[in-house]
Amino acid sequence: MKTISTTNTLWLSVTALLTIGIILVSIFSLKNGYYDIYPYFYILPIIMIAYFYPRYSVYITILLGWVFLGLVYLYGPLDIRLYTTSFAFFYVFVSIGIVITAFSGQLMHERRYRQIFENSQAGIFTFDLELQQIREVNLQAASILGYARDDLAAMLFSTLWFDDDQEMKFMKKIRMDGHIADMEIALRKKDRTVIWVLVTAARTDEDWVVCSIVDITESKRMKDELIESELRYRTLFDGASDAIFLHDLDGRIFETNVIASRYLGYSKKEFMQMRMHDIDTRPEVLFTREVLQDLSARGHLLFETVHRKKDGTHVPVEISSRITEYFGMSAVMSTVRDISERRKE
Repeated sequence: MKTISTTNTLWLSVTALLTIGIILVSIFSLKNGYYDIYPYFYILPIIMIAYFYPRYSVYITILLGWVFLGLVYLYGPLDIRLYTTSFAFFYVFVSIGIVITAFSGQLMHERRYRQIFENSQAGIFTFDLELQQIREVNLQAASILGYARDDLAAMLFSTLWFDDDQEMKFMKKIRMDGHIADMEIALRKKDRTVIWVLVTAARTDEDWVVCSIVDITESKRMKDELIESELRYRTLFDGASDAIFLHDLDGRIFETNVIASRYLGYSKKEFMQMRMHDIDTRPEVLFTREVLQDLSARGHLLFETVHRKKDGTHVPVEISSRITEYFGMSAVMSTVRDISERRKE
């Protein structure tokens, strides 16, 4: 259940007391023949109700107007001019209530959007599309860009860009499409450091652009480092002189390098459907429970076996296996070396 704030309760009480006072004044005026002043007193509670309670103001205004007409009928003289004037005031009251309600509703919407604008966790600012003059800035946008709010609001949006090509792409898209969703752009802070932000923008009918930005500098740095690490890993993985298999404790193969396909004759796609046991001539002794217990205890295992190539030929190999992780799961990395030449010796 929605509670009424202390401020609204206070104004509601004041309005109610004022209305009671105006009714008493109306009764006194009608009984004593003072018909010119008292109707204007009703305008004040109508304005107060329409301002503070715009959702119900029209109904309350009409009710107050009927109270006004009822007082005239009960306490006023039988005078056609008084009745005519009273009905005219009734319509004036309703008209005033409707007009003020419309303005009050618009004001409430503006207050609500202003609260969203100010309290948003994303940085929000607007700028003129033609002049690129920044107009409105919330505190979060100023904080992200390292400026005082007033200083940022006096700048051109074009001065914040780090990459001219990005700026051209951004402006072209906003002019053509009227909106931009989740574009990564680089901007300069006040201290000239470069930050990456995720921007969403929309063009208004007045040729203003509303931008929402989120600082993604840290997450982008981590992502770039992850990609760089993955590239280094893939380079080392595929550049190794020995075949490498990444598999689980049951021998199901997750990854292989280029050398593994070259020396056994299987494609990487074929390996993904196989187990290490499928390429061994003695699968019954490969990665048994005892072997896995030894591997888990020591973390590393070195042994010799014989592999079977795709063409059916056999090759003696030395396997060096160690426990590792693969997407948070326990896995085994087995490096396989052809020892045919060693056997010949």
